[in-house]
Amino acid sequence: MKQTLIVLLSVFVFCGCKTKTAVIKTGDDAVNRKLYSVATEMLIKEFDAEKNPLKKQDKAIAIGNSFMKYNEPVNASHWYKKASVESGNTTGDAFYKLGQTLKMQELYDSAIAVFTMSNKLGSSYNVRKELRSAREALKWQNDFSRIKTQNLESVNTRYSDYAPTLFGKDKLVFTSSRSDATGDAQNGWTGEKFGDLYAVSRNENGASGKVAPFSRELNTEAYEGTSAFTPDGNSMFFTRCFSNEKVSEFCHIYLSTFDGTVWSEPEKLYLFPDTFNVGQPAISNSGNLLVVSSDYEGFGGKDIFYFTKTDTGWSRPSNASGTVNTTGDEMFPWLDEKDNLYFSSNGFAGMGGLDIFKATRSKNSWRNAENLRAPINSGGDDFGYVIEKSKPLNNADTVLMTGYFSSSRKGGKGSDDVYRFQELWLNQYEVRGKVLTKQFENPDDPNSKILGLVPLRLSKVDLQNSKGDSLTSFVTDTGGLFFFSLQQNTNYNLFASRNDYFSNSAKVSTVGKRSRDSVLISQYVEIELEKIFTSKEIEIPNIYYDYDKATLRPESKVVLDSLVLFFTQNKAIDIEIGSHTDSRGSDEYNLKLSQARAQSVVDYLIEKGIGKERLNARGFGETRPVNGCVNNVKCSEEEHQKNRRTTFRVTGTKFSLQSIEPTQIRVDPKPDEEEEDGE
Repeated sequence: MKQTLIVLLSVFVFCGCKTKTAVIKTGDDAVNRKLYSVATEMLIKEFDAEKNPLKKQDKAIAIGNSFMKYNEPVNASHWYKKASVESGNTTGDAFYKLGQTLKMQELYDSAIAVFTMSNKLGSSYNVRKELRSAREALKWQNDFSRIKTQNLESVNTRYSDYAPTLFGKDKLVFTSSRSDATGDAQNGWTGEKFGDLYAVSRNENGASGKVAPFSRELNTEAYEGTSAFTPDGNSMFFTRCFSNEKVSEFCHIYLSTFDGTVWSEPEKLYLFPDTFNVGQPAISNSGNLLVVSSDYEGFGGKDIFYFTKTDTGWSRPSNASGTVNTTGDEMFPWLDEKDNLYFSSNGFAGMGGLDIFKATRSKNSWRNAENLRAPINSGGDDFGYVIEKSKPLNNADTVLMTGYFSSSRKGGKGSDDVYRFQELWLNQYEVRGKVLTKQFENPDDPNSKILGLVPLRLSKVDLQNSKGDSLTSFVTDTGGLFFFSLQQNTNYNLFASRNDYFSNSAKVSTVGKRSRDSVLISQYVEIELEKIFTSKEIEIPNIYYDYDKATLRPESKVVLDSLVLFFTQNKAIDIEIGSHTDSRGSDEYNLKLSQARAQSVVDYLIEKGIGKERLNARGFGETRPVNGCVNNVKCSEEEHQKNRRTTFRVTGTKFSLQSIEPTQIRVDPKPDEEEEDGE
């Protein structure tokens, strides 16, 4: 962030080449005068001339610090690397600074490694906080988001363009240090001109068209920027910072009103003593709450303060409290229609430079500062957030929210650019599940007591499309867990298998599933696999024949059709189809009848595509009753019916033994990682 550092209220505003050349003799002089664009050139020459290794390291750090002051993390990284990796006198602090520049470049893996080194060497900074934030940033960067960002290329320039705000129904006002800004003064901190207020038209598709100065009356040779308007558009608050060759003044908030034709001469608001900087105003919809950023006495560098409107003007300043303010800098406040506070901070854990946060309005202040994460936040400085549209227009509207912000992120046109964001009605889909199996009291006896269901590790789960084609697969861990990402409006089949177990499947679908309230739509499925016991007969229920015949009745074929699917899914097993009769009739007759009935089932399965080499028909007649209804024993019809049954039994398996590992393996953190994360 170059020109915007003026608005960050870090220093007095200086300009004028005569002043610089008259008093600046060394790089340290330039740093003390906060003329960082001058300091880098002088310090580099001093570094090249220096022979003492320790002093050379100090110069490298000073050069890196100067580049960081006007947001040049790539150049800063180069010099911090000289002071750390390439120096024989390495310090934890030098590695810490290098890690920060890598974070700002979104090189989070490298930043984590460098912060880890800083932690081992010892540092005066809070390295553990940076380690946690770098890991979080890496995760946030890869998370699915409904928010899409767009650089306003027709609005931005190679100079600093930032701090957008809404004016009226169709204007976007922002600050820019572009070449046609008023006056010729140059800011020694950044090397750019002082900023002016500009305006551009906006519509439902964003801001575009001709960019023009917002007001010839308000833009001066001083710095003007970070404006805020009352809802009626008739009052405007903005920041102005004066400077000339002899006197450097502080930044203050000014108020101007609109009479329908021109804006009035701005009036300075006396909110703080004149020896403090104040800027970046935000005004509530009611017009009764004014929020600013200032280096007035508080928690750290710059804090968020607020004022309430009284009969005589504005109240005394109130600090927005430690739930918002930190020992770092809190800046660029903005209030939504519910007076929730959006602001930027480098004091909380974040993704790089300044990050944008939201704090919920409470009775007298704000609470629960929450990072807006990627893609709103990035490794660069992200700030100046405003919401244009806060909810859908109707049930058919797929754009949930729109707004603007500014950022120095990679890929922009200049130092800082204005971006538009849209939160779209998009959903991410997943299915999570578990493969289970029965736990028997005696693992070798399928007739022993069932103790419950337990996870089945090393089960393969295939995600298939509706045609049965495999899309991807997952091997379960000790928890029997599996996971798949899904596409919208799609039907799927989950096919689970494991050696020595019957395969099974389940259906899952995302058709018609949508949610505005949640990005992620997750479904949970459990699939049970039965262990194969070759000694166990499994009854096929509801198989009926015509009386005294082996012909299958139509209702029996419906049941067998489901068995066809089961045998198709379990291709690695050979099956014996068994048929049993009751004890009525001769033993020989019942044996022949049962053999014919078993064969009719086998014939039907072959007809449906099951390989005949896998099937064997066996009639048992009345030799295997399940109760005491044998010859010469009087039984009820229900008792005889239990003996009249069709079964199948696995007689052989053709599983291929293979060594497989889970798709995901849970690993406990290393001791040093736990130590880094614990505080």
